[in-house]
Amino acid sequence: MGYKHNIEDIIDKGCDLFRKKGYNKVGINEILEACDIPRGSFYNFFETKEEFAEKVIDKYGSDSLKMISNALSDPSVSPLKRLKEFYAMLIQTNEKDGFNAGCLVTNLSMEVGGFNAAISGAANRIFVIWVAEIAACVAEGQKKGEIIDNLPPEDIAEYIHSGISGAFSRMKVNRNRDFLDKWYKMTFDFISKKE
Repeated sequence: MGYKHNIEDIIDKGCDLFRKKGYNKVGINEILEACDIPRGSFYNFFETKEEFAEKVIDKYGSDSLKMISNALSDPSVSPLKRLKEFYAMLIQTNEKDGFNAGCLVTNLSMEVGGFNAAISGAANRIFVIWVAEIAACVAEGQKKGEIIDNLPPEDIAEYIHSGISGAFSRMKVNRNRDFLDKWYKMTFDFISKKE
């Protein structure tokens, strides 16, 4: 009996390929080679490359949500410190990756979201979920007097998320962490409540 291909394994490989190379630079043949599957097996699971990309976004989004939730929900650490540590970890991860990957969902939404409704819809669903998780931590920080409270927590969470997304694009262009570090300092200076 031959090897039965696992859809989760194929999607995991797609996460890595799309995160590092983008949508347009990854062809079906590269996906088949990376997953070591025949063309027919791929099309048994996915009707199109676009559908595959949507499943990849959903998987990456779900995995990232678990990471965000774990990092931002530890009651033994102050909410502001949780946010700072989480974003410091993202910066370090991208440094280890050679500053060329960033966030898969941000990458695909910037690359094809403007003209591909399916991919932009999938990306937006993930962004909304992530921002809600960030906003919950911000709201907790506001209640504890650590984070400015003159803006709704959802707006601050959007500000944080949009800022790191922009800083990722500058990071990839310059292949260094300079803009990530500037974003980090300015963001936390801005949202931290002054004594």
